[in-house]
Amino acid sequence: MTWTFILIAFILYISLFIYNKHSKRKFNSWQKNSKAEFVNNVRENWKEIRIKTDDCIVINFDTKVNKNSPTYSLTNENETLYEWIERDPKRIDLIDLSRSKILCKYKLNGKTTTEFSTTVDMDKTVVEFKLRMRDFVSVYISEEFDKENYFIDLEFLNEEIDLTKFK
Repeated sequence: MTWTFILIAFILYISLFIYNKHSKRKFNSWQKNSKAEFVNNVRENWKEIRIKTDDCIVINFDTKVNKNSPTYSLTNENETLYEWIERDPKRIDLIDLSRSKILCKYKLNGKTTTEFSTTVDMDKTVVEFKLRMRDFVSVYISEEFDKENYFIDLEFLNEEIDLTKFK
């Protein structure tokens, strides 16, 4: 009788773990697809402003994040069954997270008219290196520009560095 309960509990734990992994993968793929649709929509319908990379600065924005908070989710995080079972949302488990803030100044006739900024979860040196390899950064603004409704196109940060340019 006790073996039956242990077997049922074990099967239940395994099925919950598999369901959790499947739902995370499905959510991550949905999130990537919806982000790609959003970026394509912005590129087609919003006005593009090109800012020289010399007018952009990268600021170290490293922080500590609570790993157990509901807002924390990295797509490349691999969680084991034991970690998933023992996860306690009330426990504070701070981890270091490399972040960088990119600040771009749009200059018109030599004067700064607007500043655009965003935060990315990458190391400062990597962001700075990839930014300096480009000539400009595209910033998209909507027709109803209200100083907060803009999109900085940083898709190039996810691309691999082309080493043939250095030969």
